[in-house]
Amino acid sequence: MSHTGHRSKRTLLILLLLLAAPELARGAELVFEDGFESGAIDRDLWNPQVYDVTGGATLATASGGGPVRSGEYALRIKLEEADLDPNGKSRSELRPRSYPTEIAYRAAYDVPHVYTLSLYLPPDWEPDAPEIVAQWHGKPDVDEGGEDIEPRRSPPLALRMTYLEDPLQPGSFLPAWNIVVHWDDLPVTTDDTSSVQLVTILEPTDASPDLGRWVDWRFEVTWDWHPSGTGSVRVVKDGEQVALYSGPNAFNDEEGPNSKIGLYKWNWPPDTNIDLRVAYYDDIRIERAAIAVPSLAITTRILLVAMLFLLGLGSSSCVFALSEKRRSCHIDPGR
Repeated sequence: MSHTGHRSKRTLLILLLLLAAPELARGAELVFEDGFESGAIDRDLWNPQVYDVTGGATLATASGGGPVRSGEYALRIKLEEADLDPNGKSRSELRPRSYPTEIAYRAAYDVPHVYTLSLYLPPDWEPDAPEIVAQWHGKPDVDEGGEDIEPRRSPPLALRMTYLEDPLQPGSFLPAWNIVVHWDDLPVTTDDTSSVQLVTILEPTDASPDLGRWVDWRFEVTWDWHPSGTGSVRVVKDGEQVALYSGPNAFNDEEGPNSKIGLYKWNWPPDTNIDLRVAYYDDIRIERAAIAVPSLAITTRILLVAMLFLLGLGSSSCVFALSEKRRSCHIDPGR
């Protein structure tokens, strides 16, 4: 057989395999990563919501004795009652962004994401009213003029510090981890937010052993507001699963949630002796799952293959498989 004939057969075989193949998928995509090793809080990477502009967000150094998870630097977040945002809430937070002009990276719905962070709370952290140490927030929909058409809402997902009564000393309280989900499938959340559903996926759990050391958190999340959709949350703390939830975990918004690290204390009790909160963050990472590349529909593939045979470009001995169209996702396990 001529070299041309061999090339034709090889070409046909490649075409048949491509036509018959299911969807192709690319590997997990790194959306965001920062360990603050540039020695600065890079505004190309972070969009701050910090209201003490000099001391609310700074860097700790290993050489200076500050807690650092890896390398030389870690983020130090400071919050006092007077650090008020425009809505009168005490807040010092940073929002990661995937490119410099982005307000915040917002995850797509129905696409698995992995968020990892390391968090250090000082050993003298005292239990108090609930407060957020990491959260994922929704963006209310807007009208044609850019004005919100929905009220302010609680975050779809929040890692909180709260309190737990000490079983050995009734009347005394321990610091506690707590993870909650909020969701609403209505296109527009009711003004009184009564349509918002609350789900606790980690009941208050004693955090005393975790104070004064680094804790590595991993949140595997697929965002979805549909009650029968793909929404899920898996939380891993220091390599061990601590929460697993399957169900709606978002609001019915045009855009998906964005993540934040830092401190948010929406209710600073007037009778508390707590006047300062400090937390440290390091090794922040966001990954987005593989996105399937759609293949041709099965019927289209069959027609194209038949046409190739009718044109006499192929061999009936070629063997190929047709498979159902499917979606494919993979996330690098990571840390």
